[in-house]
Amino acid sequence: MSFVKKLAQHDFPEKELQKAHKLVLNKALADIISMIKHAAAEQEPVYTAEERVDKALKKVMIGKSFNEEQLEWLEFIRQHLIANLSIAMEDFDYAPVFERHGGKGKVTKIFGNQLESLIAEINYAIAA
Repeated sequence: MSFVKKLAQHDFPEKELQKAHKLVLNKALADIISMIKHAAAEQEPVYTAEERVDKALKKVMIGKSFNEEQLEWLEFIRQHLIANLSIAMEDFDYAPVFERHGGKGKVTKIFGNQLESLIAEINYAIAA
């Protein structure tokens, strides 16, 4: 069971937690990772999903070079991450943002054998 579902079982649905963070910290749409980290350690910053994703992608891209087509797909991945805060290889099969642009076949062709490690690195950076 996901952590978000466990919170909801105890009358702490994610949307209500986001409202509370907006009222207290002036941070609308705080992501669930930030809310939990901040609850555990007050000095932890609270990010929106978009801020968390941008920070993670920036970290992952350090020291790497990407061609124009790869950068375009990284933007599609960014859009998916803002809505979901994680990505799996299976997402390329069904998520509309990927399907519209050729799906798993296309992204695999663009990133080659580096795709799976890139996805793992992105997920790790999102959770960090």
